[in-house]
Amino acid sequence: MESSIQPNRLKAQVIRAAVQENADVIAGRLPAPLRPARRLLLAWRRRAWMLALPAIVVVWASVANRTDAVQPAATAAIAGEPEKPRRDAAGRDANRATEAAPLDPSLLSRPVAAGALALGVHRVVLDAGHGGEHLGASSRSGLHEKDLTLDLAGRVRQLLIDRGIEVVMTRTGDQTLSLRQRAEAANAGRGDIFVSIHLNSLQPASVRGIETFYLGPSGRPEHDEVAAKENEHSGYSLADMRMLLDTIYADARRHESRRLAETVQRALVARLREQDAGIPDRGVKTAPFIVLVATEMPAILAEVSALSNPRDAARLATPGYRQTIAEALVSGVQDFIDHKDTAERKHPSES
Repeated sequence: MESSIQPNRLKAQVIRAAVQENADVIAGRLPAPLRPARRLLLAWRRRAWMLALPAIVVVWASVANRTDAVQPAATAAIAGEPEKPRRDAAGRDANRATEAAPLDPSLLSRPVAAGALALGVHRVVLDAGHGGEHLGASSRSGLHEKDLTLDLAGRVRQLLIDRGIEVVMTRTGDQTLSLRQRAEAANAGRGDIFVSIHLNSLQPASVRGIETFYLGPSGRPEHDEVAAKENEHSGYSLADMRMLLDTIYADARRHESRRLAETVQRALVARLREQDAGIPDRGVKTAPFIVLVATEMPAILAEVSALSNPRDAARLATPGYRQTIAEALVSGVQDFIDHKDTAERKHPSES
């Protein structure tokens, strides 16, 4: 019985001491000297505080780390003060680092250089000029452009495949195709570049040489004559004229088409002059060939020889010369793919 009464008596003494202390404080009197029971209670409180202190420090450090990024802003907002910018290593305002900068409207009107995108060429569309009912140019000896261009396209195709490049052919036989059908086949094949292979018919018959065209307005009246011949059987009507004209004069592919025309023209001239040093370089030119208008990729039309010239026609009759032309075309395409050429090169002179 004595042992159970003792704790209650100690508790009552502690309570009376606390009440008396509060009364002394209210009355302005000095507190009475600490009694043994109160000293025991205070000692217990100090010991409990020392035991809990490490855990409190760990929790406080964790909370401080989480709120470090927002604490300055929160403190400034509570105090009614403007937030001071934080600076990164470069001295820039870190608070604005993630804000999107306003777009300069003038950037929208600047042309984008296709070369800046560093897009690769994986698929080439080869277009063998004419075919079927459309003979194209013919020689006095009876050679027809439609047959020679198909032979050349087949040789180029195999050489490109050997280099690991995919090839799409607009025709693989003696088919009659409109220019519209050729362009639609090229676009459906999702080619990266378009190369149309042709043989020239020039007057007088003594005129010969190599020339390569890309899309644009005609530079000379004779270019219109060439375009008129090639644009026969286009498959387009007068209702399509506005679309065709808009594409000719506002074509985003023009820069890359010119670069492709330049590399192919240089390769053709260099390789064919190894067999015929006197063959003329008629240059890179622009003309409104419809087959170039309607394709959705950099596109050229290469007149690789003049079938109307007896000397050129005799060479074209030999498989070896046709193979040389095919190798030259592939070399020009490969130069374009490898970006060996640059936009700063001067435009080849036109004759």
